[in-house]
Amino acid sequence: MIPMPQAPQKQFTLSYNFNSTEVAALARFLRDNEENLPPGLELFCKALEDSVYKSLSLDEVKKFYS
Repeated sequence: MIPMPQAPQKQFTLSYNFNSTEVAALARFLRDNEENLPPGLELFCKALEDSVYKSLSLDEVKKFYS
C-alpha cells in the first residue's frame, strides 16, 4: 500500500524553561513509559533524552536511567 502524503501540521510554539528537576522527572517518566508513548511525541521524547545526555557524563547517564 502506498502511504498517503500527510498535510503539513500547523506549528505551535510553547516557551517554557524547564528546571533540572522537571527534566529529570520527565525523562524518567518517558523512559519508563515508552511502550505507551502516544503517537506524535517521539520527537519531543528524543529531544528531552538528548538534553539529558548532553548535560551528564556517561556514568551519570547510566546511573540516571538505572
